[in-house]
Amino acid sequence: MRKIALCLFCVALLLANCFKDKNDCVPRDITAPGTEQKAVADYLAANGINATKHSSGVYYQVIQEGTGINPAICSSIKVGFTGKLTNGTEVERDDHMVLNLKLMLEGWRIALPLIKAGGKIKIWIPPSLAYGRDGKKVGNTEVVPPNSILFYDITLYEVL
Repeated sequence: MRKIALCLFCVALLLANCFKDKNDCVPRDITAPGTEQKAVADYLAANGINATKHSSGVYYQVIQEGTGINPAICSSIKVGFTGKLTNGTEVERDDHMVLNLKLMLEGWRIALPLIKAGGKIKIWIPPSLAYGRDGKKVGNTEVVPPNSILFYDITLYEVL
């Protein structure tokens, strides 16, 4: 009887690992290609924007550090944000939205832990750390063209 219970436990453990969420809470070591990083750097230079480069290729400006806690990759957070293309076209906006950071763009997963609750950050995300070569569609409408650099102005209201 013990052997059967032990075998069932081992099988359950193996199956649990097989069905693990691929978008888990482990930070990923993803870096944008050099060509994308250069494109973001060129855009920033052409527009007189002084931003800090993260090793991933995301550029950022901490506007306000905040005083609360820093979010972790799996934190639920409440944010307000505006997302734009480099031509200024607004592609998304929300205020006081609650979401889980692990489900967000890779650029968000990288940049949001750099500030604390109550903080504000501006981020410029290379395409491969945003919507990539597929872009973003809502229905049949293209909202973010493929291979777009995105700019976000984010307020981290709360880490839940």
